[in-house]
Amino acid sequence: METEINRRQFVAMLGAGAFLATAPGMSFARVPAKDLTKEGWAQLPKEKPVRGGTLRMASSQYIGMMNPNHWPVNDWVAMGAFLDKFILTDGEYRPSVPWLAESIQAESPTSVIMTLRRGIKFHDGTAFNAETVKFQADWTTKEGATAWSKSWLAPLESVEVLDEYRLRWKFKTTWGAFQGLMANVPGYALSAQQLADGRKFDTEPKGTGPWIVVEGKQDSFLRMKRNPDWWLAKLTGSGAPYFDELLISVVPDPAVRLANLRAGRIDMLTVDKSQYAIVKRDANLQVYVTPVPTVTGLRMNSKSGPCADVRVRDAINRAINREALIHGTQHGLGRIASGLYPNDHFASNKSLKPIGHDPERAKRLLKEAGFDDGLKLRGYFGNLAADQTLAQAIKHMLLQVGIEWEVEMLTPAARTERLDKEEFDLALGGWNYIYDPDLAMSGLYHPTGRFAKGRVQDDERTRMIEEARNEPDPQRREKLYQVLDKYVTERYLDVWLWWEQAATAYGKHIRGYDHDAAVKYKEAYTRSYTTYFDDGGAHQR
Repeated sequence: METEINRRQFVAMLGAGAFLATAPGMSFARVPAKDLTKEGWAQLPKEKPVRGGTLRMASSQYIGMMNPNHWPVNDWVAMGAFLDKFILTDGEYRPSVPWLAESIQAESPTSVIMTLRRGIKFHDGTAFNAETVKFQADWTTKEGATAWSKSWLAPLESVEVLDEYRLRWKFKTTWGAFQGLMANVPGYALSAQQLADGRKFDTEPKGTGPWIVVEGKQDSFLRMKRNPDWWLAKLTGSGAPYFDELLISVVPDPAVRLANLRAGRIDMLTVDKSQYAIVKRDANLQVYVTPVPTVTGLRMNSKSGPCADVRVRDAINRAINREALIHGTQHGLGRIASGLYPNDHFASNKSLKPIGHDPERAKRLLKEAGFDDGLKLRGYFGNLAADQTLAQAIKHMLLQVGIEWEVEMLTPAARTERLDKEEFDLALGGWNYIYDPDLAMSGLYHPTGRFAKGRVQDDERTRMIEEARNEPDPQRREKLYQVLDKYVTERYLDVWLWWEQAATAYGKHIRGYDHDAAVKYKEAYTRSYTTYFDDGGAHQR
């Protein structure tokens, strides 16, 4: 009965949308202009910031390619330091904060007008204007393009320059995900001059961000200097960033990273979960836990094998004690998941509740499915130490209800091969960094999705995904994804374990960080760069 209610709700909303989309004066998806100086995240620090010093950070890997459209990119935090995006997401991950784009106004169901901010320059001194944005869009989508993000812009028909700061984006169909993509990889503004010079952008990027890349050395470090002409600092009068330099050192060993933090050789670190208890007790550190829009989970092969039976998938979900896994393997860092979208995401269906740990019911479901004597499942997982710990804990929980999970620890390449061949029953799943809801929903459940292998064919689900993807009205689109969240969750196509949390530790000289604002405003706050040293970096000399 629940399934039929969901379907009726979806069809009803689509019918209303079809009428409203043709109504005169209808406002389609857009990002209106805002006075950023009046936004809550843009308020200046209560105390006058002290300028100076080098903010020293550490990462497990070198950034890799510095053109976000080329692969691999190993450090998106570093990427965001020297590149700005057209649009940012707000506290609920809606693409609603006008950044380099002053506004996006819908002209029709299949075209929008993007107006750019004036007077902004790239780090190479060239102007940021409509011509550079068109060049970037054409570069991304041209025949033979090397951009891995090209497929994201498949609905794009053309980009037309109207004047120096306005462009018309024309779509092949209605495209509700457009502004979300402008807040994602295709929305990073890149210097046309540098982009035209072969692969030069990969190692010598020229963006508009608060930091300018000075030098990078593979597997060693990335050094940046403050951009004195950063447009946002001029707009708000903040003068940010307040550090003179930003240095990100490559330190693969988490124990060494932590030792450097505690010794004062680095100033800021997102710690390994296993280190959370240690840094919490360190009086010389300021430690904060923030939500991350990532869901950790398990994928099931609903196309063939035992997991093709919904009762088996239901039983697997109920055999797993999510709370125990979070405390026992994640050191308390995680929010029990009830669906694909995190509970602070606009697409999350708040009516969904986490599936409770109920081993007795799991046993009954397996018996109903004909597995009175238990069953064996095959699968794969990551090959890192933390992955092995988690896999073993899950394996033990499944065994308590009669499920023997033969799980292999594989490299990313080997996991991809196993997924493509659909050689699994139960395996590592989830989705990293969920911003626009379509990327995760289509990627996991649409027949053309990169990670949709092993999914049972469902024409209704496919139609729902395509309608939600194309819906131009933001409010209706939001409700359609909430219905989809419930639709896929109630069919037990995956095991949602938890939505991620991250612990970040700051050295004792760091000031200007407002954790409440960071949680409330998220990306807009973190990209306004409010932190500084209380002594202007004197402790480093």
